[in-house]
Amino acid sequence: MKRLLFLACCLCTMASASAEIYYSTAATKVGDHYYTEFWDSEDESDDVRVMLMHWQAAPDTLFVPATIEWQGKMAYVDMVDESFFQLGDNMKAVVVDADNRSLSGIDGVLFSKDGTQLLGWPMAKAGALTIRKNLNLDYSLLINRPLLTGIEVEADDTRFSSRDGVLFSKDGTQLLVYPAGKEGPYSVPQGVTTITWRAFEGSGHLTELHLPETVRELEHAAFHGCTQMQQINIPSGVDSLHSELFAQCKSLVSLDIPSTVSYLGHNVFWDCNSLKTINIPTSVTKMEYDALWYDYGMTDIEVDEDNPVYKSIDGILYTKDGTQLLHCPCGRTGSVTIAEGTAVLDHSFYCCESLEKVVIPASVDSISELTFTNCKSLRSIYSQRKEPVPGKVYVFWPSEDNFWLPSKCTVYVPQGSKDKYQRQDDNNWWSNFQIEEYNVTGISEVSTSGDHSIVSRYTLDGRQTTGKRGLQIVRQKDGTTRKVIVK
Repeated sequence: MKRLLFLACCLCTMASASAEIYYSTAATKVGDHYYTEFWDSEDESDDVRVMLMHWQAAPDTLFVPATIEWQGKMAYVDMVDESFFQLGDNMKAVVVDADNRSLSGIDGVLFSKDGTQLLGWPMAKAGALTIRKNLNLDYSLLINRPLLTGIEVEADDTRFSSRDGVLFSKDGTQLLVYPAGKEGPYSVPQGVTTITWRAFEGSGHLTELHLPETVRELEHAAFHGCTQMQQINIPSGVDSLHSELFAQCKSLVSLDIPSTVSYLGHNVFWDCNSLKTINIPTSVTKMEYDALWYDYGMTDIEVDEDNPVYKSIDGILYTKDGTQLLHCPCGRTGSVTIAEGTAVLDHSFYCCESLEKVVIPASVDSISELTFTNCKSLRSIYSQRKEPVPGKVYVFWPSEDNFWLPSKCTVYVPQGSKDKYQRQDDNNWWSNFQIEEYNVTGISEVSTSGDHSIVSRYTLDGRQTTGKRGLQIVRQKDGTTRKVIVK
């Protein structure tokens, strides 16, 4: 009796649409490739069936035999691991033995035996594809193929249509696949309402994209990896920027978010190194915690002053009430002073790789995990709290290259509190750092003189104030500044 182990998502034509495909966890090398046995839930034959596995680098040309010897028996090669077509960057063609009962190779592309189902387009295959009438096609197999230059569809096909070598739904309202090998600028036709999941992914030669006002939906990762795209417009009817929408659009220099957008998903601007500033309109009321992560080029986040949920202080994203610092742009360099009144740091400085100094006000009483992860240049943290904020070491969890922040960074704490910060405690992550004391106020003497000739007053974080009392920086008529306590 065959054991059912794991559900597989592979390239197979023998099973019915309702059958579940299972495969063994063991793989054996036969000739140049690895194979594993598989079966489906409706298989009643005694045939031994195997799948060609992608367990090593794909060759330039993949040869698929009809049968192999498997544990002393003849086995039919009825499946090919789809990873050959997702990860085999150098694979240009598939050649299938003419006697294979399930699969065929047509012009270097993997099809079912009867040619009615396209099963895989090699990553390094160059040229265009013509979709014959009612070809059984999972169009995602054509996404992110860097040398695919065009897709044409026979006019009487009932599922798909094409215009200018781009694949659309039959009614033309959904753009399904933009061939990643097409070059230059492109304008999406009027009438298109949806740019589907990953539709433009890997289009490394696309330089500019214009979307018509008919577009209402930009699905997840629609423009992922459009590395040369410098400009794109977002139509006014779009209400969400979904996860990884512009991920790795390394040449994108500006983006206007329309006032209809209310939601930003995960990692929307991941690795957009040329995007320096983003403006959040009043309409955006929900952003995922990592919406702006990995924005390595970004230095400023601006927020419309009428936004009810968020605000910007010195180009850094806070909650509207200023109690939580949500995100410091990853491209920030030098020093950041957290605004007074901030209570919570939640992943706030994640991946700020060039930041060198952070000043934490006494108001902060909560610091979440990963807050300082990947802050590889951080060399000093100035805490104005006399009592350390409790927390685990995950606050500065090592980066992928095992950079360990406490070994490089010094924490400066108020005079008289060093022992508290050095206390060995599971909840005291500060003890991992070198601790030094400093004078928080910076005042070495107290004067009762009222003759200051003051022309303006500022809080310690540099904001002008009209307050009459407290610790302040004052600018005098002679141009000098002093730090004073006003009683």
